[in-house]
Amino acid sequence: MQDTTRRHGPWLRAAGVVVAALAVSAGTVMPAAADTDSWGYLTKMKAREMWKVADGSGITVAVIDSGVKDGSGWKSSSVLPGVSYIEPPFERPDITYPPHEDFVGHGTSMTAAIVGDGSSGGPKGLAPGAKVLPIRTSVGTPMAFAVASEAARGIRYAADNGAKIINLSIGVTPDWPMDKIKPAVEYAQSKGLLVFAAMGNEGERKNWSNAIAALPGVIGVGAVDETGKAMPFSSHGPDTDLTSIGDEVQIRCEENRGWCVGNGGTSYATSLASASAALVWSAHPDWTANQVARVLIQTAGGPVDGSTRSDWIGYGTIRPRKVLLDHEGDPGAPEVDPLAPPAPAKAPTPSTDPTAAAPLRAEAADAESGLPWQWPALGAFAAVGLGLVATVIVKRRHR
Repeated sequence: MQDTTRRHGPWLRAAGVVVAALAVSAGTVMPAAADTDSWGYLTKMKAREMWKVADGSGITVAVIDSGVKDGSGWKSSSVLPGVSYIEPPFERPDITYPPHEDFVGHGTSMTAAIVGDGSSGGPKGLAPGAKVLPIRTSVGTPMAFAVASEAARGIRYAADNGAKIINLSIGVTPDWPMDKIKPAVEYAQSKGLLVFAAMGNEGERKNWSNAIAALPGVIGVGAVDETGKAMPFSSHGPDTDLTSIGDEVQIRCEENRGWCVGNGGTSYATSLASASAALVWSAHPDWTANQVARVLIQTAGGPVDGSTRSDWIGYGTIRPRKVLLDHEGDPGAPEVDPLAPPAPAKAPTPSTDPTAAAPLRAEAADAESGLPWQWPALGAFAAVGLGLVATVIVKRRHR
C-alpha cells in the first residue's frame, strides 16, 4: 500500500489535484491505550440496556466511504462483501481496489462505530447486531475527484441490495455538480431508505456544509462534545437536523495502522446517528424511514434555550434510548417526510452568540452524546482546475 501511495504522489501533482488536509494536527494523535474506555458514550447512551430491546438485527447500513479493512474489530459476519466503484488510473489499469481494503481508515472507523465488537483495540459498535454493506469510493486515492459519481452509483447499489440506511460520512461542497447524486438519493428514498449525511467540519473557517445534507429528506448530522455542546468545527446552518458525538474517540491511525484516539468529527457523529436509526428500526421493523426519522427528531435533546432547533445542533442530540427504553416518540404518518412543510422547516434560528464562541448546546442533562467518537482526519481532495472539492468529513486527528 505504501508503494502504491508513493507512486500515486507524482500522478496527483501531474493531474493538478491538490490534497488539502482538514485541520490535521501533526504530532498530536495518540495511540489508543490498552485501558482506553471505549464504553464512555455507550454507557451514557444506555447501550447495554437498549441492546436488550434491539441491537440492530435485521437492518443493513450501507457505508459509502473509503472501504473497510478486515480484522479491524468486528465479527466477519457483521460486514457484507460489498462493492467498489473505484476505477484504476490510466497508467495502472492493472490495479484493483476491493471493497475490503482501506488506505486511509475512514470507512473502517465508521464501520466499527456501527458494528464493532470491541476487539483489536477498536470500539464497540452502537448497533452490533446490524450488518454493514461497504461501498468503496475513491476517498484516500488519487482518483478522489470521482467520489461524487462513485457515491451516486453506491447509493443506487445500496437501494437495490438490501440496505435500509445509507451512511454518508463523506460529502461534497455546494458548488459540486449534483446531477448524479440528487437523483440517486431520490431513487433510494423511493425504495424506502433513510439517508444520513455529515454536515462537515468547516465551522471555524468557511462553514461550508455538505451539499448532500441539503437534499430533501436527507438527515444532516452535526457534532457535539461529551457535554452536549456543539463542537466549534462542526459546520452548521439550516440543514443541520441532528447531532451526535464527534469529540475524542477511537479512530484508525494514519495509513489505517491500528487504533488511535482523536476527534471523530461529524463523520463519526453520522455513523452513530445511522446506528441509532438501526436500533430503532430493528425494534420497529414495520416502520418506514419517515417514521424512524420522525421519532429520532422528536426525542432528540434540543437546545437548552427552549428553541425547537438551532443551526448548531438542529433539533438536538440523538437519543435512541428515549424511543427504545422510555417509549417516547410518535411515528406518525408513514409517507410524510418529518422535515418537509408543514413539519418544522429547516429555518435558521438566530444564535444568542454571533461570535459562535459558545455555540448553542444540546440538553446538557441528557447529553448522552457524551460519546467519544473517533475520526481520522482524512483530508479534502480539490480538483483545482474545476474549482471543486470532495472531502471526507472528519475533524483533526491527534498523532
